[in-house]
Amino acid sequence: MGKTTESKLSILVVDDDENILLVLRQSLEKEGYHVNTAKSAEEALNTLQRSFFHVVITDIMMGEMSGVELLMEIKKMNSLMQIFVMTSHSTLPRVIQCMQGGAYDFFEKPLKIQDILVSLSEASRRAIRWRDLYSRHSVSTEEK
Repeated sequence: MGKTTESKLSILVVDDDENILLVLRQSLEKEGYHVNTAKSAEEALNTLQRSFFHVVITDIMMGEMSGVELLMEIKKMNSLMQIFVMTSHSTLPRVIQCMQGGAYDFFEKPLKIQDILVSLSEASRRAIRWRDLYSRHSVSTEEK
């Protein structure tokens, strides 16, 4: 069975390194994902208030607001948002903090695109299950 367009996710990539943004955007769009980028946590929050995304992939170490703080803010906005974190400074406490905060996965830099694609495939399956569950629940509450 081929890739279905309905399973393709909308992804927001957040990193203050423009090279990372460019590489991820090109790699993920090549796989059929819809990708937007943000250069800071603040820009990401503004974008998230205007548009829906299935997944946010964020760097941990950024300017004024860290990826950990961004993770917490996003979870307040949408507890089902699937968030992946990436870092070149991974320490066990930081990774544990992100996972306890609701991150679904983490990636060490230099990034391995294949690892991200595997996680996005899992995220896509979750998004489809949630959508199906929601639509079944919505239909079952309506009188037919």
